[in-house]
Amino acid sequence: MQPLSVKTVFQKLSHWGLLWAVLYGLMNILSNQLTLPAAPAIAIRPQVALPMIIGFFYGPLPGFVTGFLGNMIGDVLYGYGIGQFWNWHIANGLMGLVPGLAAMLAGIKVMKTVRDFGIIEAAVVVSCAVAVGVAVCLDLLFIHLMKFPESFNAWILPAFIFNAVSGFILVPVFFLLARRVVITLETRTILTITSLLVVAILSTSITITWAMHDDLTSYNALVNAIYFAGIVSVIMVIIGFASSIYFVKRITGPVTLLTEAAVSVEKGEYDLESIQPVSRRTDELGQLSRVLQNMAGEVYQREQTLKKQVEQLQIRIDRKKMDQDVADIVGTDYFQDLREKVKEFRKK
Repeated sequence: MQPLSVKTVFQKLSHWGLLWAVLYGLMNILSNQLTLPAAPAIAIRPQVALPMIIGFFYGPLPGFVTGFLGNMIGDVLYGYGIGQFWNWHIANGLMGLVPGLAAMLAGIKVMKTVRDFGIIEAAVVVSCAVAVGVAVCLDLLFIHLMKFPESFNAWILPAFIFNAVSGFILVPVFFLLARRVVITLETRTILTITSLLVVAILSTSITITWAMHDDLTSYNALVNAIYFAGIVSVIMVIIGFASSIYFVKRITGPVTLLTEAAVSVEKGEYDLESIQPVSRRTDELGQLSRVLQNMAGEVYQREQTLKKQVEQLQIRIDRKKMDQDVADIVGTDYFQDLREKVKEFRKK
């Protein structure tokens, strides 16, 4: 048995999420120094996107291992111990498991359509909601650290908002860096619009909160303003994202149909019923669709006419060849001798 190479070991550890779990744990140690306002138990951790992306790339189990084991490693090395926040180990694992399941069920290996992009981003938000929800339920049932309503603003809400926004922004970036995005009109448009949308909403929320800073009477009022801006930002991102998907699909869908129709014509298939809905439009795309259908019809008619002409020419050539063959046979000495013998036979 040959020993495993360093590259093979690296690939196996990556495939099962073990290597990424160690990396996730080390990143958690560094970020534990930074906490959200009025939420000392919630660290600023943009690396929560890592278990999500591992789930998308390698599957639900490696995604869960990255989040669960990585959070456990980070807590142990930081001094929290292995079991103090065990419910959050599970929560971090779910942030890798849910995206992995979504990608597996939807058959997404690379991002190549608006549908893929929508499923990926929806899985990110859902995974954060499920993770925080499970962590809270486990705390209420077994741990009893959270106190309501205080824990809602100090623990639950900031964890969900920051994790969801971080994953929403960073997961598509990871897809781009890993070259798992097929650059088409659809993906280019939705990525551009979504990026502008996120930047506009977040910058607006930060600007408004900063402008209100001097008018707020207390630190708690400032924290509440920040969380309110965060809630509004998440809601607006979700609404804007859903609207973007709808309008991008409305714009790029007809272009995709026209492209597929043009490919069909190139292959010699002239039935363009698939673009009939586009032809009913009154804009430039509708005009282009009608022109393409007319051109396809004319090409088909010309092709049929050419086929008939070729068949007629072939028939003429075959007849001429047959006449020539008959003349050659009749002109041979053998045929002439045979003909004379037939005449002599008839005289007898």
